[in-house]
Amino acid sequence: MSLGTEPQLAPPPRLLDGRGVLTFANDWTADPTSKHHIMRQFSRTNDVFWVEAAGMRAPRLSSAYDRARLLSKARAMLRHSRPVLDRVHVYSPPTLPYPQSRVARVVNRLLYRATIARELRRIDIGAPPLMWVFAPQCEPYIRDLSRRLTIYHCVDRWSAFADFDPKTLDRNEADLCRRADVIFASAEDLAERCRQYTSNVHYVPHGVDHAHFAAALEPGPIPEDIAEIPEPRIGFFGLIHEWVDTDLIGRLADALPFSFVMLGTAKGDMSALTRRRNVFHLGRRPYTSLPDYCRGFAAAIVPFRMTDLTMSVNPIKLREYAAAGLPVVSSPLPEVQRCADIAVCAESFDDWVDQLRSAVERGEQMSERRAQSARVEHQDWSFVCARMAELVNEAAASTGMESSQA
Repeated sequence: MSLGTEPQLAPPPRLLDGRGVLTFANDWTADPTSKHHIMRQFSRTNDVFWVEAAGMRAPRLSSAYDRARLLSKARAMLRHSRPVLDRVHVYSPPTLPYPQSRVARVVNRLLYRATIARELRRIDIGAPPLMWVFAPQCEPYIRDLSRRLTIYHCVDRWSAFADFDPKTLDRNEADLCRRADVIFASAEDLAERCRQYTSNVHYVPHGVDHAHFAAALEPGPIPEDIAEIPEPRIGFFGLIHEWVDTDLIGRLADALPFSFVMLGTAKGDMSALTRRRNVFHLGRRPYTSLPDYCRGFAAAIVPFRMTDLTMSVNPIKLREYAAAGLPVVSSPLPEVQRCADIAVCAESFDDWVDQLRSAVERGEQMSERRAQSARVEHQDWSFVCARMAELVNEAAASTGMESSQA
């Protein structure tokens, strides 16, 4: 089942019957993801307890990034949950960082049960909460936790990530699917994978914080760090990791008289790309400032490598670019191909060149930019979450149970 993209009614004022939500996701301080947007919506009418889930791979002590993350986790273990929004608490439970170890799994299950139950009592979240799981690696640790329902929200093909143990993650995800009362999947490919284990699976494309990004269409400043970069500027924002085709960006920069501006943390060496005079990597920028950067872009790109991982990706940046009024050129990802009204997929390098030239021309027309933004107005997160809440409420009513355990 897929969600409609143009609901006719405003979202109901009370989501999920006002129940508390216990969610297992990534770090709260990471760049905003679908998880953050969804739980921010639900926190308007529900108490949300956000658990920063255990990692999916053993840390490498030779890695500065891993050492810093271990230190951060160790410090968090000594603290109680912390309030981050009016109705959102975040907690990082103590865990042994070795997900493939049977002993670690047993210990982590005990630690999760004791510390999360303690924190839920401490903040008085009330009746058994809805358990909303984004991180399948937690499945062995959460079986003993009291909950009203279990919702699995599948947003990635986890076993396709480099450095993750595919067998362990596939097993965890299969067990979670079998135990879940409701499953949401952000890509049709992911939905089909989940339907191997249960029928109550709903295809839910990502939403967008429309008002936030549509601010790019209004007069305002352009950040100083791009104001002197020659126009037209082609924009990209997001984590620059294994799935981003930096080789393609370099070839495009060599072939086109455009400036390519990349915003986001890079997990690899960018020097081979940024030695070009028309490629600019500015690093991570605050989410609040992204509309200002979009105001200075003529078009935007989703230059992903075509791999098993990206075949299941529904890029959250796709609708964010569109809400900001930017014409979008993308690699031919299946989920982007479903969005032909807001993005063009390039099938070859020559196609990339031609489509970017056309996108820049469209991006210079304010009427086209406003029309582009209007195409995703009814895909705002408020509508997406309202429909998901309806489906969860229906599942809760059908169980006829006040509390349950997976």
